[in-house]
Amino acid sequence: MDQDKRIYLKRETIRLGFGSTSRDTVIDNYFQVEEALEENRISIRLLNISDQPFGEPTLITLEELEQEYTPCPDYFKNKKDPKAQLAEKHVELGEAHYENRQFFSAEREFNNALALNEKDLKANLGKGKSLYARGEKKEAKEIFDQLSQMDDLYEKENKHIFNEFGIELRKRNLHDEAIANYAKALAIDPGDPVLYYNLGRAYYEKKDREESIEQLTKALTLKEDFKEARDFLNTLTGGQTPEKPIAAEPRPG
Repeated sequence: MDQDKRIYLKRETIRLGFGSTSRDTVIDNYFQVEEALEENRISIRLLNISDQPFGEPTLITLEELEQEYTPCPDYFKNKKDPKAQLAEKHVELGEAHYENRQFFSAEREFNNALALNEKDLKANLGKGKSLYARGEKKEAKEIFDQLSQMDDLYEKENKHIFNEFGIELRKRNLHDEAIANYAKALAIDPGDPVLYYNLGRAYYEKKDREESIEQLTKALTLKEDFKEARDFLNTLTGGQTPEKPIAAEPRPG
């Protein structure tokens, strides 16, 4: 049997955290079918991070295989670089810990990812957020500054990360750093009106009303029916100060 045709996925739900902070998380486990046995049973083993079978084999019926497992005929053809895949798993664990306010555990997982790829955007962002949440603002700002200087990461798929990074920085009143990251996202996709909106908001909070108006105008030039940008711009050009927080940033398309 072809190696790819023996790989099956089983998606399971586990609970992370404790008490009121606990939440369900979906994980994907991959298994390799090893051999068919008598009485309509087969032997399978879980694959580890290196895609090697490990542990004791599990015996299941063919019916269980068909009902609970999904075949992955192109599993090995579509595999990422093992090192990048491992870093991605560490980032996923770090993000889960962060959401559960387990900041030390989150930082540990992000550090594991960075040991594999020091320029991993998500890992850097996650580590900075974790440090900031723990009150380590100086160390967090150093990471944010380093991330802002990663000029070799201008790839289309990184636009959302730069935008998210800018949002996190703005929320922490690091307006210059936020503006720099929105600018990076715009360098990747200069036609995204949401990025101009976010940039305008950062300039407003930096007390630069004129620049805020200019960025909001650009957003509306690209998308005339952008309600949040229109309302914000009308407030600023009317000489008013918003009495309530401006709507949370929509993500770029």
